[in-house]
Amino acid sequence: MKKVQRVDMLFEFLRVFLGLIIAYAITVVFVMIASKGSMADAVRNFAIGPFVNARRFGQLMGKFIPYVLMGCGFCFIYSAGRFSLIGEGIVNFAPIITCLVMFKTNLLVGLPLWLNLTIMVALCAIIGAIVATVPAFIREKLGQSEMVLSIIMNFMLLFLSLWVLKQFLLDRSISMQATKMYPANMKFYSLVGTTNFHSGIYVAAIGWVIALILYNYTKIGQKIKTVGANPQFALYSGINAIAAPFIAQMIGGAFAGAAAAVDAFGLYPRYQYTALTNIGFDGLLVAVIARKKPAYIPIAAFVLAYIRTSAVVLNLSTNIPVEFVNMMQAIIIFFVAAEHFLSKSRQKVIFRLARNKEQEAHS
Repeated sequence: MKKVQRVDMLFEFLRVFLGLIIAYAITVVFVMIASKGSMADAVRNFAIGPFVNARRFGQLMGKFIPYVLMGCGFCFIYSAGRFSLIGEGIVNFAPIITCLVMFKTNLLVGLPLWLNLTIMVALCAIIGAIVATVPAFIREKLGQSEMVLSIIMNFMLLFLSLWVLKQFLLDRSISMQATKMYPANMKFYSLVGTTNFHSGIYVAAIGWVIALILYNYTKIGQKIKTVGANPQFALYSGINAIAAPFIAQMIGGAFAGAAAAVDAFGLYPRYQYTALTNIGFDGLLVAVIARKKPAYIPIAAFVLAYIRTSAVVLNLSTNIPVEFVNMMQAIIIFFVAAEHFLSKSRQKVIFRLARNKEQEAHS
């Protein structure tokens, strides 16, 4: 059994790795074809553009940090067989409620930076978990689609956030819709100059470790995976097939709230969201690339952040539009999510192992 498990893990890794390589190669070819100038310059800007200076690398890491947390959350939701997209709305809603606490109370005044940030991340996570219970309840208790409701709720949360901003927190001394500047002890600080590479990376690292432990080494993690893989087997095994997915969606909402905190209080000097950010949808892509396994989330998050940053660099330096390069994510999903990609090779190896074991038993 252990040999078979190792083979499964190896082929899962190969499927992700080869899918990324193939998708990257195809995208490079299309970049060369679409470029009206120097092909070499276009490929170089796409391949190494995010690494040529600290500012661009900071942009990459600014995307990477919330992607890790959002991707971890979607691993739980996706593994439970649910497709709630409520994380997108949480990114807008959780920070604006935290801003109410920041600007309208004295709870965070005078506290050290690390304690304020801990409280702010925890508050956003709690809000995210509470909000995520709504589509979870609708699915588990009423049997309605959590995906449809979560998409509708995303826009409801966006407009509710804008209402709170305009009604209670709007800074009328500036021409944009935003709050006042965050106090110095209530925002993440940059780790490299004035770039977007900020101290929220520590939150992402801690969140990833927590996700690994919950997913792989706790009873709730095992129950979530069992229900998602085979609900009937879980039911006959005595696992509550309603509670496990419900908890999975709450955990996903909590991670989405943490992702919202590091993005809103790490990248920007004030709350200035006026539209959906797409971080929630990108988190789903990260989980798909990682094959629902938190262990692969940092790699998947870095790849997606790299694609996004490369697309922007290429758009600024050539005539190739951002949307053209973003097709790479569709190619990645095609290869990574395809169940039959490398399946025949995997089956042959497992069959050979089983036959060798049978021969050893008869000898």
